[in-house]
Amino acid sequence: MSWTVGDRGFEMTLSRRVPGLIAAHLRPWIESWLGDNGLSLADVRSWAVHPGGPKIVSAVEEALALPAEALAPSRAVFAEYGNMSSPTVLFILQRLRAADAPRPCVALGFGPGLVAEAALFV
Repeated sequence: MSWTVGDRGFEMTLSRRVPGLIAAHLRPWIESWLGDNGLSLADVRSWAVHPGGPKIVSAVEEALALPAEALAPSRAVFAEYGNMSSPTVLFILQRLRAADAPRPCVALGFGPGLVAEAALFV
């Protein structure tokens, strides 16, 4: 995953390997991170996953064994607006807030070099 700033704005390149890497490595990392915060995957009641693309959302769903409806807000925002870079997750959070989604909520995104970023809302 990389970003290039050009004359026409940002251009993102996403390797075909990214969904597989997420599927293989996300779960142990997020379980450890949640554990550091006194939680487990089962405690998370809603998810705001940045939809870098449909394969990214599917990889997260697979890695964390989430039901499809857990990532419906992420898929809906992607279908309506596409990938708007970092602000995309804010649109998902707004949708969850408007729906009075249960907490704790985990916001999750991925960045260049394939960095995972997470925020916990309790």
